[in-house]
Parts: sequence; C-alpha cells; structure tokens
Amino acid sequence: MSESLIPRSEIMRLLAENSGNAFAHTTYKEESLRFHLLMQGDMRAVEESDRMCDPDMQGTLSMDPLRNARYLFIVNTGLATRYCIEAGVPQERVYAASDLYIQKADVTNSIPEIRSLNREFWKHAVELVRESQSATHYSKPIMICLDYIDAHFTSRITLQDLASETNLHLAYLAVLFKKEVGEPFGSYLGRRRTDTARALLTRTEYSYSKIAYSLGYCSQSHFIKTFRSATGFTPHQYRMRYYNSNLSGLT
Repeated sequence: MSESLIPRSEIMRLLAENSGNAFAHTTYKEESLRFHLLMQGDMRAVEESDRMCDPDMQGTLSMDPLRNARYLFIVNTGLATRYCIEAGVPQERVYAASDLYIQKADVTNSIPEIRSLNREFWKHAVELVRESQSATHYSKPIMICLDYIDAHFTSRITLQDLASETNLHLAYLAVLFKKEVGEPFGSYLGRRRTDTARALLTRTEYSYSKIAYSLGYCSQSHFIKTFRSATGFTPHQYRMRYYNSNLSGLT
C-alpha cells in the first residue's frame, strides 16, 4: 500500500490543535440551514451564506487569508449549485452562473470583494430557484428536452435528437413539446439562440461571423436574416444601440 500524501498523524495533529484552540467546524445542521433556505427560494439564505463565509466558522483551507476566502467561496458556490439543481433549476443555467462567479473570484484582490461576490451569487441562486418554482411544471420528457437544449443549443439540434434522448416517437414528442412549452420546438430553439445572440452582441466584441457559427447558424447571412426577423434590427444595429446596456431591461 502506497504512503498517503497526508499521513494520519498530520490529521490527528490538526484535530488536537483545533481542540486546543476551542475551534470546531459548524455542525451539519448549521451547514444545511442555508441550503434548506436556498431550496425554498428564501432570501434569508443570502445572509446565512454570508455568515458562513467567516473563516472562524469554516476553518482554514489556506494560510493565506485571501486565498482561504477564495477557496471557501468556491466550495460554497459549488454546493449551492448542486442544491439549485435539486430544487429544479435547469443544470446548465446554474452551472454557467457558477462558472462565471468562480472565474470572477479567481481574479479578485480583496476579501471584501469575495464576500460581495458571494452575496451576489447567492441572491442570483435564490432568484433562479424562485423562477423555477413559479414556472410551469414540465413532465420528465420535456425537462430532459429543455436540459438537452440548454447544453447543446449552440450546436445543430433536431427534434430527432430529442426523441432519441427521451425514447419517444418523433410526432408524439412534437405535440407534447408544443403543449407544455407553449411553442413548437423550432420556435423555442430559435428564441433561445436569439436571446443568446443579444447577450453576445451587447456584452462581447465577438465578430458577427463568430457569433453566427458559435450558435449553430449555417452562415453569417442566415444569422443576420434570422436575427433581424426576430428583433427588427440587424446585429450591427443592435450592437450599436444596446452595447453594454442592462439586458434585463431589453425587449
């Protein structure tokens, strides 16, 4: 048997040190409270999460205070992500938010910045749970379809792909999708791509051709035609008008 990288004696030493300093990690029950509040869509989860960011509550993951705060943020964000999924939030949506916040935390220069990021992420997570709870409750096959679209909508997706994922007949799935989602599959997919294109046009410097191909359009001209039909603007006009605007206020 190979020697452990961290010997048992080292773990016992830390236990003794913690005991001598009268330090004990938060209990499982205390840890669970913020996640219980999160799954209920309760904003008190934000305050509870902020409280749990105190290193005196969580222990030491690094001797460097800033790095320790960053590690705690990553752990707590990862756990919150999984509880959001348990609460019914589509996994790719919460994973995307989690990835972005962790990337931001990776380049922060102060502990207050990380604490602020933590509060912002948890508020966003609670809002995602609330949106999920207020949304229409879809059947299992349609949830599979929506998760699949979230994960692959930048690629070419067909209704046959979804039929294969759900093991349902193509015609039956088409009817079920429209009934539960409120629009045909093709319309839903096009709207998702348009919404993403809007975000890329207003938040990045990506070229129109890069946006077109990254969203699964067969050509830049097809992207421009489709985008104009959906928004009334060409991609260039839209970028010039809304660049760096608050997307939540756009229609």
